[in-house]
Amino acid sequence: MGEKILTQSIKFEKKQIETSLMKLHPDAKYLADRIIYYPYYFFVYNVKAKRLFLPMDEKVGCAVDAISGSGSLVDFNPKLEEAEILGEQRMQKHQTLEDCLPISESFVFRSLSLKMRMISFSHVQVEKQQLFYRPFWVVYNKNGDGQGFIVDGVTGQYHPL
Repeated sequence: MGEKILTQSIKFEKKQIETSLMKLHPDAKYLADRIIYYPYYFFVYNVKAKRLFLPMDEKVGCAVDAISGSGSLVDFNPKLEEAEILGEQRMQKHQTLEDCLPISESFVFRSLSLKMRMISFSHVQVEKQQLFYRPFWVVYNKNGDGQGFIVDGVTGQYHPL
């Protein structure tokens, strides 16, 4: 029996990942072993701020890793859907929503100040907050040293384990 979670749909399937990796390294034999779901908290902020010429009145998205607690800006609102998965496919979160809300606020303020070069903020308010799980493929090289990596099931980008 599975459990229902919010997730993004998988854009890169098992066969497509294995075929693409084998084109890059024809001597290797890659196996996309299984899919895992990694937890993130997603926050949307309504930001009103002053810039030198144009004021800002926009939505800013931030995702906080629910395992490590690190934040990142999100360029677009992820399309989430409910899916039923097995419990062993879901990575356990170590952070709560209450832990991650101040992390996201701090990250958004720092990003607005340094990266987006805002002079002052008149209004920064969280409008949406939710937990979701992003799908990743766990991939091994069967001919190699057994060292694996993960491939993002949404973007196709890989990350070492």
